[in-house]
Amino acid sequence: MKLKHKTSLTFYPTPPFHFDATLHKPSHFPSSDNAWKKGKYCITMRWQNQKLGLKLENKGTTIKPKVLITIYSKEKLTKDFILTLKPELEWRFNLKTELADFFNQFKNDRVLKSIFKKWKGSRPVSANSLYETLVIYVVLQNATVRRSVQMLENLFKKYGSKLEFDRQKLSCFWTPQELDKVPERDLRRLKVGYRAKFLKRISKQFAKGEINEFAMRKMTNQQIENEVLKLYGIGPASVEYLLFEDFYRYDAFSTIPPWDQKILSRLLFNKKLVPVSKILKYAKHWGKYKKLAVHYLWEDLFWQRKNKKIEWLEKEIRL
Repeated sequence: MKLKHKTSLTFYPTPPFHFDATLHKPSHFPSSDNAWKKGKYCITMRWQNQKLGLKLENKGTTIKPKVLITIYSKEKLTKDFILTLKPELEWRFNLKTELADFFNQFKNDRVLKSIFKKWKGSRPVSANSLYETLVIYVVLQNATVRRSVQMLENLFKKYGSKLEFDRQKLSCFWTPQELDKVPERDLRRLKVGYRAKFLKRISKQFAKGEINEFAMRKMTNQQIENEVLKLYGIGPASVEYLLFEDFYRYDAFSTIPPWDQKILSRLLFNKKLVPVSKILKYAKHWGKYKKLAVHYLWEDLFWQRKNKKIEWLEKEIRL
């Protein structure tokens, strides 16, 4: 599908805002629905039954941020459509969060001080819908990064679509209603294994309206956890990732999966493996920002990897 119509909106994120470190997360596995290069980020999106292409461009600085978002569509967008889309873009790209207190509190922190010099203003983004994020979590379960990439791309090829805009072609997710109609055996043919059942059940729950992403944004952490745990195949570790990455709860850090444990042991203690309890105890001094602080550590490591291979990390990633 070629998206020929363009609508441009200008946003002024709350400073400080680091464009590249916010919109590109080197720790995330690559997928064909988005593309990044310095100062520019593109991603596909579904909104109100329309398929869109988004191009975000950095037009400001960390201290005086300005982001131009060009929305590509098949048909010309109405004013009412744009009015509903604008706040969703602000949410998905976390443009209005206030982080000055975090930087002031920990500007001299032993671990964070040097990282702030590089990435101050970075923040999590829920660039995908909650449903799309959960699909990604499902293909990440019990698999190497390479295997997860293969599964997601197989799904895109069979049930997604290609959107052409800004001289590139990116994949666009299917709707939960579309996947709900697909027999489980057809999903298994795409070599997703037992995850086919998870994808089917989660798609059905969204298709039936059992999960309301927009209502969840206003809930407490515990209420969100209760809602997410209703989803088939979603456990505590996934809940915590969602709290931080989709709902911007910067204090959500009480569960550490084994893979994360290995990496945080290296980052915080320079050891191959330390107990989870020791990592959680250390993070307490970051208070209500403990997950955000860990995010800075984590992403800084993967930014380093973009420039130079880190042997112990490569063994863990296996991409």
